[in-house]
Amino acid sequence: MAVDRILMIVSDTVRTDLLGYNGGPVKTPNLDRLAARSMVFDRYYASSFPTVPARYDYLTGKPAFAGVGWGALPREDVSIASSLSEAGYTTLGVVDTPFYQVNGYSYDRGFNYFYDMKSQLLGTPQYSSYTAPGKTKRQVGGKLPQWPITGKVQPDPRTGEMDCPAPLTMVQAAECLEQIYEDKFFALVDTWDPHEPWDPPDFYTRRYLPDYAGERVHPPYGDYRKAGMTTRDVQVARALYCGELELVDRWIGHLLNQLTYLGIEDKTAIIFVSDHGFLLGEHGLMGKMVRRAPGEATWMRSPLYEEIVKVPLIVHVPGAAPGRNSKLACALDIAPTILDLAGLSRGSQMHGNSLLPAVLGKPFEGRSHVMTAMPLANPGDKVEVVDDLMRTVVEWQPVTITSSDWSLLYSVPGEPVELYDLRVDPKQATNVAEKHPDVIASLLEGYAKDLLRSGAGKKFCEPRLKSYLETNPGFLDGVK
Repeated sequence: MAVDRILMIVSDTVRTDLLGYNGGPVKTPNLDRLAARSMVFDRYYASSFPTVPARYDYLTGKPAFAGVGWGALPREDVSIASSLSEAGYTTLGVVDTPFYQVNGYSYDRGFNYFYDMKSQLLGTPQYSSYTAPGKTKRQVGGKLPQWPITGKVQPDPRTGEMDCPAPLTMVQAAECLEQIYEDKFFALVDTWDPHEPWDPPDFYTRRYLPDYAGERVHPPYGDYRKAGMTTRDVQVARALYCGELELVDRWIGHLLNQLTYLGIEDKTAIIFVSDHGFLLGEHGLMGKMVRRAPGEATWMRSPLYEEIVKVPLIVHVPGAAPGRNSKLACALDIAPTILDLAGLSRGSQMHGNSLLPAVLGKPFEGRSHVMTAMPLANPGDKVEVVDDLMRTVVEWQPVTITSSDWSLLYSVPGEPVELYDLRVDPKQATNVAEKHPDVIASLLEGYAKDLLRSGAGKKFCEPRLKSYLETNPGFLDGVK
């Protein structure tokens, strides 16, 4: 089959367990309606982590964690936007996620039309602190960097909902669809919300915290208690996040309604996805990674729990029956799925598999496991991760290897190992690593094969696979 119109919507940092259609507390009526007429992938996971590596995975079907990391799209890599353009699709990008074009990253490559909204407030000093009732707590001294990618020395203050990035992006995308709806098109619409800073209009936040008094909370990226956060701070953080997620849903609804008004709702394939989730107090942590101290440019051991690695994926194909699929899938599968929708063959370098058979009700096995990792780095390495600022990796970073039943968090021999039985412990409360060495060995075998196939160098493979190499001494032959 070939679909002439494909709309991909990305919303950054979405917790799948908080969405309405998954029984979560956030009011998401528009995503709920989309899910009701689509295939919902209940076991979809991030591959490369976080923002920019995830976009590389989406657009190329290859894992960024092995070498590309957080940086520019290599010239030799072919984006699906280029493939679709060459196949006669009009390709459109409308984004406010602020890393597509910054520093020559070139993630706009292949798009016929590209709008970088430059509406996010990055590093602004008003979000360098969080406020509990009656007192203010400074996380860092002085001002945070004023990043120039907003295009303004001092971003304009937001005076209402329409000043928020998600509405601006969705309205721009809807207007663009008016110009191309009669074409074959691929449209990528990517909003950074509900990524922090969490600043939805107060009326959204009060739906989740009725006595909300205008406080602002910025996640410390680490143990929230050690950062001085109170129970109230955590409540405010969750309410702000939930309010911003509801705002995103409202304006995704605006974009989806445009398909109806243009008369192409039943002729358009729709993909909704996020790159990763976020810890909002679970496991004692607030953030998606751990810094030595709030504001420090250092990364400590950062476990990627289910709340981070398990993310939403909805795929709607005109004429396909709705349903839910529990087979394992990951971000590497997005690019081949889109090419399959367009009737194009997957690229020879792609590591992903098309999810279209599952959407169409055909046999679909899914993956045996999924590996989720931030760009590989060893302690002492300086890397660009989470933003485009250079930071030092202080401790070994565990990857997460997820199978149908298990979740393994592992870095190198001698470091902490966490194993969770997701069948009985989906919240990952009880580490059972000591009881199941056979399960760990099996998952590490899959991990070793993933590293080898990804092209990771010896510098990264040897320390991580030390135990495996003892019984498979020639495994890395030929690896540089």
